[in-house]
Amino acid sequence: MKKVTKLNLIESEEVIKCIADSLSLSLSLSLSLDDLLKENYLVAPVTHIKLDLRDGYLFDSEYKYFFKESSPVLYPPIISSAWINEQLPLSYDANALRQYALLSQIRQAGEINAPLDSIPARKHQWRYKDFCKDLEGVVLDIGCDKPSHSRQLLPRDVSYIGLDPYAGSGEFRLIGLGEMLPIASESIDAVTFNTSLDHILDYHTAIEEASRVLKPNGVIVIATYAWLENATLLTDAVHFHHFREYQILGALNERFQLHDLKRYVDPKNATHRYGLYVMAQKKVS
Repeated sequence: MKKVTKLNLIESEEVIKCIADSLSLSLSLSLSLDDLLKENYLVAPVTHIKLDLRDGYLFDSEYKYFFKESSPVLYPPIISSAWINEQLPLSYDANALRQYALLSQIRQAGEINAPLDSIPARKHQWRYKDFCKDLEGVVLDIGCDKPSHSRQLLPRDVSYIGLDPYAGSGEFRLIGLGEMLPIASESIDAVTFNTSLDHILDYHTAIEEASRVLKPNGVIVIATYAWLENATLLTDAVHFHHFREYQILGALNERFQLHDLKRYVDPKNATHRYGLYVMAQKKVS
């Protein structure tokens, strides 16, 4: 390992060698809708009432939730009931939750992901896969993007649940918000934010929700950039945050105990930020 800078950042030569190699094609097991219902993982966002499948919809005691591209749309009804063509209208709304969702909707409209086979993306994928190699049990991947790819980055024997604010590519995932997870309390072994936490405006609530759904001693994994300088958001049309490391560690401190942390040289070799990988274990009160 070659270590550079005062922060002791890692730049692994193994990363360079692996860029030309394909990722392991052994996928973790993706839990189906039937699996999730059978094991009582699915609940209504906010109220956490158990969901049941009837007549092509998921129901709680009051509301029904529809499907898009075979994936259940589990937004709070106060948001989805105001949709026009599955989007909130660009107009003032006095309801705080709809205001919040509209801000996220606007921000996410500008998202352009780097190609998954690009050198920087491959570097990150190798680092993340190595960091997550000891995860076990049921893993909830918040901001999963393309589940068939994201599952390659996790151990083969875990059970995978992908959640994303949007459908896409026709692959099954839960369509919902990290800030209001449609997942039963204390039912998950690990929650991951793979470069997704900086897309969540209220990341403190997202971390609180991760803690809620985790079993006692469950773990949270956060992979993100940490910024040293030039961290303004005034020129960023996509992200809500350019995190400093202390913001991540501070947000975790109340509910989690730090288990592992790695800092890598930016995959694009930029000097104003670095790759931060954090794993923490839920505290048992």
